[in-house]
Amino acid sequence: MANFRFQGEIPGSKSVFNRALIVQSYFPVLDLKGFSECDDVRYMRAGLKEIRQRSRIDCGEGGTTFRFMALRASRQMGVHVLEGAQRLMERPQQGLIDLLAQLGVQARIKRNEMHIVSEGWKRPRGPLRVNTSESSQYASSLVLNSWLLDFDLEFELVGDKVSESYFDLTLEMVRYLGMRYKRTASGIFHIPLGQRIEKLEYEVEADLSSTFTMAAAGALAGESIIENFPPHSRQPDKVFVDIFRRMGVMVELEGTRLSVQENFPLRSVDCDLYQSPDLFPVLAVLCSWAKGPSKLHNAPHLVKKESNRIRKVAELFTLLEVRHEVLSDGMIVHGDPQQKLARGIKFNPDKDHRMVMAAALMKLKGHDITIEEPEAINKSFPEFWKMIGLQP
Repeated sequence: MANFRFQGEIPGSKSVFNRALIVQSYFPVLDLKGFSECDDVRYMRAGLKEIRQRSRIDCGEGGTTFRFMALRASRQMGVHVLEGAQRLMERPQQGLIDLLAQLGVQARIKRNEMHIVSEGWKRPRGPLRVNTSESSQYASSLVLNSWLLDFDLEFELVGDKVSESYFDLTLEMVRYLGMRYKRTASGIFHIPLGQRIEKLEYEVEADLSSTFTMAAAGALAGESIIENFPPHSRQPDKVFVDIFRRMGVMVELEGTRLSVQENFPLRSVDCDLYQSPDLFPVLAVLCSWAKGPSKLHNAPHLVKKESNRIRKVAELFTLLEVRHEVLSDGMIVHGDPQQKLARGIKFNPDKDHRMVMAAALMKLKGHDITIEEPEAINKSFPEFWKMIGLQP
């Protein structure tokens, strides 16, 4: 196995880009700095151009694209049809339909489409109740689409706060751009009418989920130098830097330059992934090469991602004979720095981009794996194969 080395910049965060594109749709003067050609961002850009009195918008497989677009389209009077992949529509969406209903918007899902009939948002009789037990994206979408309203908007978050850190990311963005809101002691958010931006440009920072994968490659097989690491980011996956240090990975952060070097043996860890579940597939791979058992837990929402990620990681580990114990909210990984390398393995990532990343790292470490449908990576990181230097 050749010594791995990567040095360069990571594309912009799809989560941040899609949030910024919603804001830009209200204020075209806003200049977005950064680059991303991933599928989720491409669908968002194309869909925003389609919003009119009668719209048909393709959201692909992106949950963020779909949920943000639903509220954005509902601000426009008319009939809108949002198309999505079957698996996307099978993910939890009831909280989105309930939120739209509170705004006077009719919405229902028929097979692979959501049909929306709107006369524009209506002034609610009281604070909206935004259920965050399925996803924080409903709350983020509401805030991102609260510009230029002709009435004050109040809402509260109810239920478990799944991935609350992504909602915090949204709040930080809109506050930076000029939105003025308040939160009462009882937890009610108040957004005054007529909100406008106060900035003319916004820089979209590097995607830290993609950064984590390239950094993990360096930690496992050589060295990675990330030139555009955002040191003050609100992206929840930033926690990987601390996890690396706990595992004994050699990490240096100077300004925006993150350097990661292989350092074996790695230490096992106990990680609560409630706020950063996207780390799970790649982190599980990293832990499989550590010494001893690692526990990755408190992320039951992993089963409702692009795939059932607990089950798919277990499938990958079973194929590679990596000892593991499946939990309802994660996994115990029995790491072995001297694990036996498998030969002639085929792995189906179930069209999940993060499972492609996980399998590719095992391939980088020397396992002979053929990854089926490797183009699934395009959802978030189309540059991946070139950057990691592998053939799937």
